Amino acid sequence: MSLKKHWFWGAAALVVIGAVLVTQQGNQADAKSDAPKLLPAVRVGTAQTLDLPVQIQGQGHLVALNRVDVRPQITGIIRSVHFREGEDIHAGQLLFEIDQSEAKAQLSRTQAQAAQIKAQLDDADRDYHRSTELVKAGFISPSAADTSASKVESLRAQYEAALAEAETAKVQLGHTRILSPIAARAGAVDVHPGSLAEVGGSVPLVTLLQFDPIGVEFSLPESQLTSILKGRSEQALHIQLNTPDGRQVEGQLTFIDNTVNRNTGTINLKASFPNASGTLWPGAFVRVDLQAGLDRNATVLPPQALIEGPTGHFVYVLNDANEVNAQPVTLLRIQDEQAVVEGLSGTPRVVIEGNRNLRAGMKVQVRS
Repeated sequence: MSLKKHWFWGAAALVVIGAVLVTQQGNQADAKSDAPKLLPAVRVGTAQTLDLPVQIQGQGHLVALNRVDVRPQITGIIRSVHFREGEDIHAGQLLFEIDQSEAKAQLSRTQAQAAQIKAQLDDADRDYHRSTELVKAGFISPSAADTSASKVESLRAQYEAALAEAETAKVQLGHTRILSPIAARAGAVDVHPGSLAEVGGSVPLVTLLQFDPIGVEFSLPESQLTSILKGRSEQALHIQLNTPDGRQVEGQLTFIDNTVNRNTGTINLKASFPNASGTLWPGAFVRVDLQAGLDRNATVLPPQALIEGPTGHFVYVLNDANEVNAQPVTLLRIQDEQAVVEGLSGTPRVVIEGNRNLRAGMKVQVRS
């Protein structure tokens, strides 16, 4: 009987403890449900509208505006080279001399042939004039004079052909002296005195590159094409080259390609820059800044306010009740650490920090 009483009172004590625990947990749950929910904290900025110069940045490479691969026009032995590798060359400067012996002999031969035919022509011309006089006097028939006239015409045609051959030989002789067609800087020389220069060879004698002025080839997104064309129609475009050593050089836009690259969505452009010092080198990588007029009433906001979604960029706009709504925008460019966009009307408040975990219609807490 004593053991049964102890068991009964122990079970009762466990029931009472369990009831107390259940009551405490219920009270804690009710307290949590009554506590106010914490709103997401965000930082807010205001979109601005202002007149903004259209500044576009691109990256490209320096290129020579003129390039000449010097090749021989006749086959012969190189007799002399009149410049050094890497030297600045002026237009018309003598570069190479090829052996003239064969060309001179050919010229003398054609000139002698022309002189021989000229002598025959003069003799035939005299015979023709005598024949016409004899025809008038009735000593010979008119057909004999016609035969003399035909001989004169035949020899005159032969003489003109001989003169043409002599002129061709003179041109060939001129090809033995190779002159520079442009002012440029010489590259590596692939022949030396005694080498055979052949017409149609795969390797040029030397390559000349123009250094002043020098060009830059670069590409920009096709979305910038409208601004560039508009700026060019209103006023001259200003373009600036930033050199690797920190200098800035003003230049001129000279070329806009006539088609957009469908694979990359870019447009190719070319500009010209002065390079009197010769420090800008073809092939070097450079940055280009292009100013294409004035964008009036442009809307700008901090770049971190932009979110890229499946269909494009958007921002969260805050209303008077501190509720956010997604507003699609078009990003035109990033300029002066500001995003230039289209699609916002007026100067709304936009979320610039804490916008990654928001949803449309959510209420937020604005943090100063």
